[in-house]
Amino acid sequence: MIAGLLQATTAYAQSTPNKVSTAPSDPYPIAAAGWGGDATKGLFASRWVEDWAAMREAHKAPRFKAMPLWGNATLTLNAELRLRYVDNDNAQLTPRNDFDQGLLRGILGADLRFNEHVRAYGEIGRGEVWGNREVAAASFKNVGSLQQLFVDVRGHAGGTLIGAMVGRQEFTDGPKQLLSIGDGSTLHRTWNGVRVYVHGDRWRLGGYDFRLTQLGRGGFDDEEVANGERLRGLNASWIVTQGDKPKTYFDPFWLHTEKPGFRSGGLSGLDKRDTFGARLWGQHDRIRIDWTVAHQSGRYRDTQPVDAWGLFAVQSVDLSSTGWKPRLTSHIDIASGGGAYGTGTLRDFNQLYTSSGYLGEAQFLSLSNLLMIAPGLSLTPSQKWSVMFEYGYARRLEEGDAVYAGGMRAYPGTQRVPGHEIGGLVRLAATWSATPNFSVTFNYEHLAAGDVLERAGLASGSQGFVSAVYRY
Repeated sequence: MIAGLLQATTAYAQSTPNKVSTAPSDPYPIAAAGWGGDATKGLFASRWVEDWAAMREAHKAPRFKAMPLWGNATLTLNAELRLRYVDNDNAQLTPRNDFDQGLLRGILGADLRFNEHVRAYGEIGRGEVWGNREVAAASFKNVGSLQQLFVDVRGHAGGTLIGAMVGRQEFTDGPKQLLSIGDGSTLHRTWNGVRVYVHGDRWRLGGYDFRLTQLGRGGFDDEEVANGERLRGLNASWIVTQGDKPKTYFDPFWLHTEKPGFRSGGLSGLDKRDTFGARLWGQHDRIRIDWTVAHQSGRYRDTQPVDAWGLFAVQSVDLSSTGWKPRLTSHIDIASGGGAYGTGTLRDFNQLYTSSGYLGEAQFLSLSNLLMIAPGLSLTPSQKWSVMFEYGYARRLEEGDAVYAGGMRAYPGTQRVPGHEIGGLVRLAATWSATPNFSVTFNYEHLAAGDVLERAGLASGSQGFVSAVYRY
């Protein structure tokens, strides 16, 4: 078995430079189709997205990909193994709260395609933790989980793709500041329900209604559908530039979320929000942009109205297409705050299910009561190496509200001290992609405490990790 996987890895690496792709057939550009981002060259973050039929037809598919069964039916197997070592100094900015952890992710998936119209996808996962096991959440320490199991039915009406996915599935169709698969944890976040989509060549529409998968730390029988935690909404996308690559897209969206046990101002309760917004993103020549604006309304604990907003502007410019290919980067994040420690309107922006990699895997900060300006530099010394560095200047908007860490966890005491300066967030990361299947990432983050954190008795904190990932 191991020998077969190694041979398949070599065969896939050799086939990558060719035009044959694992991208699914779609009239809308794959980069904007809402199927999630790339994991490595030719592979997707959500493995169900991949379609190996073209590579099989070109006699370039690795073993266990698009294997013919009967008639037009095929079976594709996939796997992921991630080993991560994490070192924390002053974790949660608490002095002398130092510890390290080992994390292991194991995933096995199967894609059974009966024909071009119907398929079933299933995935199981396991998570292991060494160090601080007693406080590890079920998304990190898990004996066994049914990660995904859904049916996808699709067809074409002329040049328009129409389809529906029903069952347990990953979902990332929206701005990364609001929606993600939760890749920082050992097991991804998954949802239960239905997703429908209609894709044309210059536009697409989608709708969904989901309930969260609530994991237990034991085997498969201790997980359940959390009917109280709901995500539903509508999304769309239009191509707003003419001509061929690169393109610019306009993506309006509506998200309705219901989250029990949401923490705010020392209390917890049901948070119901409607998030309306739009995203403008794409590339023109050497300049790339990804701008999102969002407004949130609703009620918290049935007693506080919600009125919050966020603005997230990510941009970069390529300085050279040769050598180390330097690229200047920056992101400006503004998210409203206030009202958490009172009885009036709640103005704290809820970052919902944001990407753990956006403000840092250490989760030092949340997109709430925050103004952050983060310039940076990205380098690509070779086809196998990429490096990024950024320094973020972080301030809070409302002095009477807390500074928030990941998961909307308020840093204790920060709401009672004056000042606006949170501190400076240093991020450095390097990735070595040895093959399209195997990569190693080095990541370091340090939050230098500013006056608000220091007055609350908190310290500067650091986190570093090395992560090795094999995807088949």
